[in-house]
Amino acid sequence: MKGGYGIIKHYRKGGRYISPAACVLAAGGLFLFCTIFFKLLVYFNQPDVFGLNPLIGKFSDISMVTAAVLFVASYPQYVTGGEGKYIERFVRRRLFDPRYGNPLGFREGELLPPVKCRKINRTTFELSIKAVSCTVENLLKIAPVISSSISGKYKQYAAVSSEADEAFNSVTYRIEDVMIDKSLTVDSVEGLKSPDKTKIPIDTETFIDLKTSGSILVAGKTRSGKTTGIIAILLAVLQFWRDRHGSNVIIIDPKQAELSRIPHAVTVNSNGGAEPIMEKMKEFEATMKTRQEVLNRLSEETGNAVKWWDADMNPSFLFIDEYVALKSLFPKPAKGDGGYNLTSFEGSLKRIITMGASAGCFVIISIAEASVEEGGLPSMLKSAMTTKILFKPTVEEARLIWNSERLKALNVGRTYGAGDCWFSSTDGVHDTPGCLHFPNMEFEVYAELGRLMTEYYAPDE
Repeated sequence: MKGGYGIIKHYRKGGRYISPAACVLAAGGLFLFCTIFFKLLVYFNQPDVFGLNPLIGKFSDISMVTAAVLFVASYPQYVTGGEGKYIERFVRRRLFDPRYGNPLGFREGELLPPVKCRKINRTTFELSIKAVSCTVENLLKIAPVISSSISGKYKQYAAVSSEADEAFNSVTYRIEDVMIDKSLTVDSVEGLKSPDKTKIPIDTETFIDLKTSGSILVAGKTRSGKTTGIIAILLAVLQFWRDRHGSNVIIIDPKQAELSRIPHAVTVNSNGGAEPIMEKMKEFEATMKTRQEVLNRLSEETGNAVKWWDADMNPSFLFIDEYVALKSLFPKPAKGDGGYNLTSFEGSLKRIITMGASAGCFVIISIAEASVEEGGLPSMLKSAMTTKILFKPTVEEARLIWNSERLKALNVGRTYGAGDCWFSSTDGVHDTPGCLHFPNMEFEVYAELGRLMTEYYAPDE
């Protein structure tokens, strides 16, 4: 079929995109028409004066069988080929058909790039386009074009993120149903408990995978839902209880606000000093080292690497609320200060963040604004924290957490409310930031946090 991209793999200014399935279906229709024509010819050629009806009958049978084969061949591409094929057709038509504007700027005769789409879960697809006759830079710019191309029963789907592969050979778009409400609503704390201690639920389809991700950076201004979101994480972790290897859930509130009233939370002393906080951090670090020694010993005994979740260990968390405020409490190093200084604090925190994940020890750092260096979190620590969450996000703040390329496909024009965030994690699914909503908790959040903290440490009292 001349000019149709279902057959020709090169760009033609006068061409029209016709999917391979449509070509096969059209060919089947043509043979079906021939079958009917031959049948009618036999019918009206009675009596058979020239003896041609047997030959025409054979042609009719061959045409009918061919039509049936072609119809059957087109069926898998339309139905059993999967929903990904359906989206592929829309995207190819938008990119390859000149009637839709040629958004990638193909020139006459240029090779068209392969487009592949696969389903990830109930509401998510991954669409990959190879950089053939176009650059990765251009592919990264067409996320809005991809979104607008999808119509029909998938018209509510849009490209929410895009990422180039390491070799810059292709770009992968994450396509999601942006209209569906995936938020998790629970009326009791038990609704947040995961059947797997390595997975912390965020919504009905998303979780933080502690097997693949490390410590967590959470940013967001006042009343963005940041603290409530962190509490949801802690409530999930607390329900696995303490293990026999000294797991901890430590809450540090340097501002003596609501969190400091939670049982076993740590805050400044009566003089406003952060000595109790430094002591708890050292305790957490010491436990981390002990847990790692246990894992090393088990690995030597078995001859294989033993992971913390296989060694009857539960996750251990150190939550630092308002990191910038806490950092300001520590004095600069001075002779005879006994290690109570800013350098010791940052050194301990750095060791826990960079080495703790292998022992099931994680840090959650909360900052009011995603600022840098002296005014915020050091770049090295920010890079080492592999799960990043920004509540009620703005592009300006997001650029201080993620690079600009990772933000291009996000819906920056949307209005965000409390609990809405941009989220990324090194789990192979959320490596690029996407929009999420943290759990809606229809119960007394602080009361339940206090109760679980009391029960969590009860055996040690």
